[in-house]
Amino acid sequence: MNRRISLNTILENDLVLKIISVLIGILIWFVVLDQQNPMSEHTLSVPLRTNREVLAVKNISLVSSTIPDAINVVIKGRKQRLEKVSASDFHAFLDFSGIESTEQATMNIPIPQYNGDQDIIITDVYPKSVRISLEKIIRREFPINIKWLGSFSEGYEAVNIKLNPDSVFLQELESVINSIDSVAVTIEREQLFKGDSMNRRIEVYDKDGKIIPSLDGSFQTNISFNIAKTVPVATTVTGKPKEDFYVKDYKLSRNTVQIIGNYDVIKDINVINAEQLDVNGVESSFSRELELKIPENVQLYNSNSVISAQVNIERYSYKTVSIPKSSITIFGGDVTGKVKYRIAEEEISFVIKGPGEILNTVDAKTIKGFVNVYELSEDKGTFDVQISLPSGIYIEGSVVVTVETETTVLPEEIEEPEPTPSPIPDEDTLEEEPFEKPQ
Repeated sequence: MNRRISLNTILENDLVLKIISVLIGILIWFVVLDQQNPMSEHTLSVPLRTNREVLAVKNISLVSSTIPDAINVVIKGRKQRLEKVSASDFHAFLDFSGIESTEQATMNIPIPQYNGDQDIIITDVYPKSVRISLEKIIRREFPINIKWLGSFSEGYEAVNIKLNPDSVFLQELESVINSIDSVAVTIEREQLFKGDSMNRRIEVYDKDGKIIPSLDGSFQTNISFNIAKTVPVATTVTGKPKEDFYVKDYKLSRNTVQIIGNYDVIKDINVINAEQLDVNGVESSFSRELELKIPENVQLYNSNSVISAQVNIERYSYKTVSIPKSSITIFGGDVTGKVKYRIAEEEISFVIKGPGEILNTVDAKTIKGFVNVYELSEDKGTFDVQISLPSGIYIEGSVVVTVETETTVLPEEIEEPEPTPSPIPDEDTLEEEPFEKPQ
């Protein structure tokens, strides 16, 4: 049997009335709350933290990005509650630990974590994502070269150059490492004269010859060296070969050597002498080893202290020459002019000897002789002639000439007698005796 429940019946029920009262009270509370503490939105700037340093472990570097220092976080809630919320209540974090390759170009920014006690809702975050550019970090070994500046004085050079280390491992972005053309240390040559080692920081150059700042001076190396000086080798000949033989020439196996030592010592050394070549009594060519005389505190570089000498011995050549007597000058005789001297021979022939290559160049017209007649006491005498010859040419035997003299009376020494006057003849005498002209 259906029973109809009227509204009055419901309202007469105490429980229903209580429920309705509660609902009305809640509704009134919400109305009052919405007016006094309405729902609102607020935007906070929250610092954004990252762990980009984890990329280094994976040899990846963040080259560039649009990652901001802070993000905008939009929150919603009652006005009074929002007023109690600050940026420090949030933890915004961008996590790089999931990146495994350099191909990733964007990252989403997650909703920050709210650590406060207010009843709020995070409705939005700006920006929602960022762009990133990643690049590999690589490590590569490069040899260290020397970039020389200036020049050495003639004859000097640096030898035994050693770099410690002589190479270097550089670690940087792949694009930077690939742009490296060379690694070097710069050395001014004149500075090497001040010691035997130095330390220098490396310089890293790209393919355009420009220094790469991020790597410049990041390492240093020690350079040790010696200063070498090139000096001539000399020797002298002692003794005389067998008669009629001569030393044509000699050749050393080395004409120069390099010496090393303290610069203050070697700068004053201009020649290295070898033992003398003794040719006494020899009549044929020979070869001999000679010991070099090395000064104290000096060493030879790249050579030993023994050289060889090839000595060429040859026999003299002979040649007969004739010179006119006009080529011989007489001296030491009478200076008053009363005595005249002359050489009896029209031509004087004699034999000369010497090295063939010199002997063939001797011209008889250039040979001059000299005779000293100081001891001549008669009208005629024989004298040795002093012959002037080129160096290395000698007379075989002696040259002798005959010198004749002639004594003359000078005009001023002749005394003419004074004439004796003759008496004047009379007329008879003039007729009888003819006049005779004095003789």
